[in-house]
Amino acid sequence: MIMDLVDYTAPADLEGALRALSETPGARPLAGGHRLVLDLKRRARRIPLLVDLGRVPELRGVRRGFGGALEIGAMTTVTELVGHPAVRDSYAHDLLADAAATLPDPQTRNRGTVGGSVVAGTDIAAALIALDAVARIRGRGGRRRTLNVERLLDPAAPGLAAGEVIAAVGVPPGTAQGAHVRQPVPATLDSVCGVAVAVSFHADGTVSACRAAVCGGSRPARRLPVLERALTSGTAAAPPLGDVFPGDEVASGEYRAHLAWVLAGRAVARARERAV
Repeated sequence: MIMDLVDYTAPADLEGALRALSETPGARPLAGGHRLVLDLKRRARRIPLLVDLGRVPELRGVRRGFGGALEIGAMTTVTELVGHPAVRDSYAHDLLADAAATLPDPQTRNRGTVGGSVVAGTDIAAALIALDAVARIRGRGGRRRTLNVERLLDPAAPGLAAGEVIAAVGVPPGTAQGAHVRQPVPATLDSVCGVAVAVSFHADGTVSACRAAVCGGSRPARRLPVLERALTSGTAAAPPLGDVFPGDEVASGEYRAHLAWVLAGRAVARARERAV
């Protein structure tokens, strides 16, 4: 299917991009564009103007902050993210590399961006939620705000306002060991269910603290405290996750809930192996 004609602009600075977004109702930023362009080709959405952020230099790159914190530009590609020395030397690398590996091919990793992955709410977003990452949001006129990625993707909370973009993602310093495990859809390689964990362990290998996030299905990535409590308690019984996942043509909610518990156990086991 051929998509409808869409106006396009590629400003050279952030203020120009914010101006274009705010002056055209319904305009959307173009980050990696992997999912957005597919939606346009399917005519699943109509957008009057695409504002390409690829020429805005201040949205790219990774910086190491105080205590090992990471500041990741929203237009940093997934390939650049996992290959950057500051990320490779960080406690967050293993988890981010696991999540990056869920993208099916190098071309997608070379084009897909951190900011676009957050907005899409898929595996990389789940990894960032497990790392307690925050989104640095910019609006026109110098407006700035910071919002947890978890909160940004919450359907019940206000997300990005019209004319706003994610400028960067901040990962706080930490020592937890991370891992991400998923079950892909064979036809599309999207995740039926994915689980990201950032775990601290006692000396005997039991879990002392855990952050866990899930993705898959129609809902964006989100944190699951009930799963965290079950993993920390060491219980063998699956926690009540029946209402966490809606069903769709790919899988039922009950099946995804079962997968979440199984994959969480595998993710913790992988993190434990890495922590040794």
